[in-house]
Amino acid sequence: MKVLWFANTPCSAAERLGLNIASGGWLSSLEQELKNIPDIQLAICFYHHKPEKSFVINNVHFFPVYRKSQKNKIRRIIDKMLYFKTICHNDKKEINELLNIINLYNPDIIHVHGTEDNFGLIQFYTKKPVVISIQGLLNPIKEKYFSGIPKNIAVKYETFVRKLVFLSIKRKFKIFNKIAEREKIILKNSKNIIGRTDWDRRITRVLAPESMYFVGNEILRNSFYNSMWDKKQVGNIIKITTITRDSLYKGFENIIKTAQILCENTNIAYIWKVIGVNTHSEIVNIVRKWENIDIKNLHIEVLGTKNEQDVANILLDTDIFCQTSHIENSPNGLCEAMILGMPIVATNAGGSSSILKDKEEGIIVQDGDPYAMAGAIYELINDFDKAIFYGKNARITALKRHDKKEIANTIYTIYKTISIN
Repeated sequence: MKVLWFANTPCSAAERLGLNIASGGWLSSLEQELKNIPDIQLAICFYHHKPEKSFVINNVHFFPVYRKSQKNKIRRIIDKMLYFKTICHNDKKEINELLNIINLYNPDIIHVHGTEDNFGLIQFYTKKPVVISIQGLLNPIKEKYFSGIPKNIAVKYETFVRKLVFLSIKRKFKIFNKIAEREKIILKNSKNIIGRTDWDRRITRVLAPESMYFVGNEILRNSFYNSMWDKKQVGNIIKITTITRDSLYKGFENIIKTAQILCENTNIAYIWKVIGVNTHSEIVNIVRKWENIDIKNLHIEVLGTKNEQDVANILLDTDIFCQTSHIENSPNGLCEAMILGMPIVATNAGGSSSILKDKEEGIIVQDGDPYAMAGAIYELINDFDKAIFYGKNARITALKRHDKKEIANTIYTIYKTISIN
């Protein structure tokens, strides 16, 4: 069976292309497992910022499709000025290039990973069976975009430089809306969907009403299968960790507000480490100005982007993992914390309640309620035996849900089912 992926990452080819990619590790993990199935011949197509010929690594074919990226700073600014007008205007040209790849490789099935880019539009132009995996969903995210930080506040405190180089929040949200409209078109005409939470199932039943829905879980990064959190008691200084991104809807302000509550109302000594943003991140500066605080005074450390092993090591040294997002599907950070067996507090956002069982595998709190989050942290610290118990349950669930061979076999079965139909 010849399988062609369209993905927003080159997966295992990243190193050959000289790319340092922190996201999408689960796709590389799935690639490694699927290529071990004798009946599958895998190819991966992706956009790349340099012209590259196709190549083969370990029997996997890679097809880079050139998406122009300007090196000149002035040219980049001009491109950003025009981007809103051209973002979907380039779709037809790029789809023609993707169709050339389809004709060249002649797959039995096409697997599109995500609805964020234009890959899903190929289903209008090919008779090959297509299945689309849900990563996030832009239209629900759009509804929660400013739920943590109001739009007027975000615009007020964003940097002038962002506006100068056409990266203002208003402009980015306008672009986001345009891409979300394209997502609606893709989903409305989709025949096959792979999801993994009640959240994405319910939404795709509305946005993709003619599609068959298959459950396919994600394979996590290798480092998290090979380690286990094993703390028996908390230290004198409680270590809390969150994995996030420089996005308004990821809930960085939840961290700040929760930390303020802990500082003002408890005698807990803690340090809160935040992976994924740094002191120069836009979201950090917006929240700092909005709340008029120095994050160091709240014992918060922003660590920037970390590689897979560094993330695992930080989590293993952590007492409590906190997910603070306003909207998610199945957040990888939460899944990785679960498979390590950590105590967890998570916001009830999107698909999180499908991933973590409240009061069995961790504590789920109302999104946007820092008092509840602070209280949940306090609860686990003061009953660490319960925290350990939750973590053990979470690990049992995660090891089963993210079983590599089981997931690869499930995806293979989905491919066969779709191909037959």
